[in-house]
Parts: sequence; C-alpha cells; structure tokens
Amino acid sequence: MTDEPTSYSELAQVLTALPLLVREARRARHLSQKRASEEIGVAISTISRIESGEGLHVASVLPILRWLDTGGGDGV
Repeated sequence: MTDEPTSYSELAQVLTALPLLVREARRARHLSQKRASEEIGVAISTISRIESGEGLHVASVLPILRWLDTGGGDGV
C-alpha cells in the first residue's frame, strides 16, 4: 500500500467500503466492537456507527484506516 491514494476515486472507493472492511477486519481478529474500539482509540459508538454506514468523521476515519493497514483487512 502506498502512502497516498492514487486518485480521489480510489479514496472514495475505500471510504465506501469502510463499513464492510471494518466489520470483516474486526471479525477476522475475533474482536468485539468494544475491544476493536479500544485498540483503535475511538468510542464504541464510532465503530457501531461506521459498521452500520451511518456516517464517517475524519477524526475517526484516520485511526481506523491505520488500524486496517496493520493487518486487519484481507489485503483489500
């Protein structure tokens, strides 16, 4: 993975897929939403909201993307 997305379109695809990516990564690590929120450093309500597709906030998305990059996603 590169340091920056190659295009705005690629970034939009990642943000669109984020709810599924977070859920799949959390389940692959056998984590509850509470435990994942502790690892990431965000509120459990943030994990719940993102997984349900209810909205993304930059302050929450950045640590989640970093967490996914540590092996939580299956190379997606």
